Amino acid sequence: MGRIVSKGDEHFGKGSLICEGEKLEVLNGGYIRMLCFSSGSLLNLSSGVISSDKCAKPESYLPNCNPTDVKLCQIRKGGIAEGNKPTVISPYTTSILNPRPEITWTPVRSAISYKIRLSSYEFEWEKVVNQTQLTYPADEKELQPGNAYRIDVFAYKDGYAITAHSRIVNLLSVSYQEEIAQEVKRIKELGLPLDEAVLDIDAIYMSRNLLNETIEILKAQTVTGTRNPSIYRVLGDRYLRVWLPNSAKHEYTIAVELAKSSNNSVELVKAQEGLKLVNFYNQLPTSRKGAQ
Repeated sequence: MGRIVSKGDEHFGKGSLICEGEKLEVLNGGYIRMLCFSSGSLLNLSSGVISSDKCAKPESYLPNCNPTDVKLCQIRKGGIAEGNKPTVISPYTTSILNPRPEITWTPVRSAISYKIRLSSYEFEWEKVVNQTQLTYPADEKELQPGNAYRIDVFAYKDGYAITAHSRIVNLLSVSYQEEIAQEVKRIKELGLPLDEAVLDIDAIYMSRNLLNETIEILKAQTVTGTRNPSIYRVLGDRYLRVWLPNSAKHEYTIAVELAKSSNNSVELVKAQEGLKLVNFYNQLPTSRKGAQ
């Protein structure tokens, strides 16, 4: 259900994992802090048995589009194949923490170049590139906390814009960023194995729908060469959440192999279920058909 992040219990120390039904005996009649994995929130718990109403079991963070609810699957989003418009991939979601986010988008057939425009009531800038990503320009003003910005990506051919796509992003307020930073700091101070710490921080970010941040920390952890199938499987879940099935498939495939080699039956089942969802998603039509 969660992890103890403060001292105060007679039997469970800082960093201990807590399951439903565990009994806490808090010293001196105070309380202890627990990170609830399902909500990503820090809870104050007093002595007694931990029930499910304190912290529900973690949910699967997968797209609404799934085999049991196909009505939401009529138009595919995201992906990395060439299409007829430059769909913005990242930032992955509206709310972000990074004031200089990387901007990526899907390629457009026959496009020669792309113009990226970032605008708000405060400032605006444009850049032209011939690839499908743009590192936030060092010479441009960074995003300001609490403000919303519009990202437009135009695909050009023969000097003319042939199609475009836009996304609105909002940099979280300073107070909200500080709150999240404090929770992340508490996890880092526990001295956990890095894989465990990353998964705990993922829970914090996901509770705020900060997919940009959690995908980045999970990607960074895979680069370290970790053999923990949970890292790859969770990254696959996050890619599927932002409608990137091909990226999700790559991570799920690695997770399956690592789960098999380590005899981790729980992660093996989860990764295999992820691959089934990817296959289902890839079979969906790429657009709605008009009236026949």
